[in-house]
Amino acid sequence: MQIRKSTKIRRQQIVNIIRRIISSQGIEDVTISEIAIHMGTTKGAIYRHFKSKRDILKLLIENIEETLMEVIDKSVTDKDPVQDLKNILLNQLTLAKNRRKTSLVVILGAMQFSDPIIRKKIAQLIEKYLRRIEEILSKAIESGKVKSEINPQTSAIAFFGLIQSSITMLSYKKFDFVPEELHSQLWNIYHLGIGL
Repeated sequence: MQIRKSTKIRRQQIVNIIRRIISSQGIEDVTISEIAIHMGTTKGAIYRHFKSKRDILKLLIENIEETLMEVIDKSVTDKDPVQDLKNILLNQLTLAKNRRKTSLVVILGAMQFSDPIIRKKIAQLIEKYLRRIEEILSKAIESGKVKSEINPQTSAIAFFGLIQSSITMLSYKKFDFVPEELHSQLWNIYHLGIGL
């Protein structure tokens, strides 16, 4: 007899399975049936947690958001905002390497933004991320650690774009990179743009 697991544990298992399916088969194969097969359970058991593929993708996006916010929280020391940005960059590159095909950029690309609810959820995630980076950049400006004339909003977008475009390119190279080496190169480029 199978023992039911708590909703939180079961949902995390489902997220992990979704990531594996995306990695091995692609996002188009993320279906209730496929998840049930990988979990060794019935579609009905999955439907207890999700009504549709949209609900599954919303959970995956929420999980990505939680992970990205944890990366920022882990990276921020509140002592030096420039060092905080540097830490975020390294930690995101490391996360991308470890997650490989299930990093944010790969999932976003695969979703092709066709569903308006999913598109809105992704936009909210990106906006939340950008606001956090903007706050750090504003502190850096206030402390005199970066150029006073930089626009925090534009600089946050550039930071996000630098990371996401790098991860996109690396996804085509099977994530064959050393995070610390790439971090050093990317940080030098970004810091030259915002630095004193």
